[in-house]
Amino acid sequence: MHPLVRAAADRQHGVVTRRDLQRAGIGDQEIRTRVARGEWVRLRRGAYIAAADLAAARSRHRRHVIACRAVLLTLGRDSAVVGGLSAAVVWGLPLPAGPDPEVTLLDPTQTMRGPGFRMSMAPMPPDAATEHDGLPVTSLARTVADCARLERFDHAMVIADAARWDDRLPSADLAAVVAGMQGWRGAAAARCVAELCRAGVESPLETRVRLRLLASGIVEPELLVTIRVDGRAIEADGWWADAAVVMECDGRVKYREPWGGLTTEQKHWEEKRRAEVAGAAGVRFWRVAEEDLRSDAAWAAAVARLEAMLAHPLPGPRRFTVTHEPRRVRRAS
Repeated sequence: MHPLVRAAADRQHGVVTRRDLQRAGIGDQEIRTRVARGEWVRLRRGAYIAAADLAAARSRHRRHVIACRAVLLTLGRDSAVVGGLSAAVVWGLPLPAGPDPEVTLLDPTQTMRGPGFRMSMAPMPPDAATEHDGLPVTSLARTVADCARLERFDHAMVIADAARWDDRLPSADLAAVVAGMQGWRGAAAARCVAELCRAGVESPLETRVRLRLLASGIVEPELLVTIRVDGRAIEADGWWADAAVVMECDGRVKYREPWGGLTTEQKHWEEKRRAEVAGAAGVRFWRVAEEDLRSDAAWAAAVARLEAMLAHPLPGPRRFTVTHEPRRVRRAS
């Protein structure tokens, strides 16, 4: 690849424009020939990417970031920023339904729609936009607030909890942005999401379980709790102190792709030994999986198990210690 083209691609998530190619002496006929040969892929009118670069972007999220860059480069509108669900993708937040094929943009003065994008006119105070991953994008707080206003409540909660992880998004920052949306469409929903999201939720499954617990009238468990017993540390997804019950949201990924360099067999053995040691000290585990959320009957059975545990506080002395501490590494995606 020509050095000028490679330099432009490296700056622009692999995307090059017709103007970038012309600067390197590559005319329209050669562009068409390379596209026909499969060397380049036409992303949209006037925007291309090397086929190898596109193939390297295997995830839908990464390809959506590339689409955002291609739209911004060809639109040529400096006031436009990536917003909504597209901004959530740029910030690396999980989208339960996956990224929308269309790129979402916000602009303070114009509404526009074109192939592969929609741009909405929206107020853009000075602190509403920033740069992330090389793209102009709504701030993390504004991104979460906009998704909370306009998307499904449970999906918005997944996004908000992920943004709050490790206090990357302080609650005060989110609350301030939401307060400035008074009178906007969906402002009440945004306030609700801002009040309910937490900084210690590690995965979409945990978010969904927490919402179902609230709907079932179960007291909210403590988050970011570590229980230590006989030299073992148990990082709880949730913790009900009186009954000494650990909430453990079991996604298959933690066994299929265990963290910490463990094999699947080692992970299963570690979990078994941990449960034995903790159980001997009086700690009980309420395990909930994706299957427990798929029907009302399955959820009712899971709640019944939990309520039976919570109804019996731990008697006698506690042979374990409990601390509240941040985690250095997020264990779940």
